[in-house]
Amino acid sequence: MEAIRNIQTVKNGEVHLQLPKQFWGQEVEVIVLAMQQPATPQLNKKSLRGALKQYANPALMDKEASAWLDSAGEHDEHG
Repeated sequence: MEAIRNIQTVKNGEVHLQLPKQFWGQEVEVIVLAMQQPATPQLNKKSLRGALKQYANPALMDKEASAWLDSAGEHDEHG
C-alpha cells in the first residue's frame, strides 16, 4: 500500500490534491487530521554556556559568588 502525506492549510473549507497516475481510477481513502500546534514555536536555540571559558581566571572564581555584593557595598560606602 502506497501512502501520500501532504500538509496543507485549509482555505475556504477546501484542500486540493493532485494525485500521481498510479492512483487514477482507484478507490482511495482520504483521512483529514488537524495538526497540533506547538505551545511555543520550536527554535534552534543554542547555548552560550561555556563560550568564554578560555578567558576564565581560576584564581578569581572563588570571589564570583559575592562579587556583586562586594561591588555594590563599596559603592554605597563611598556615596
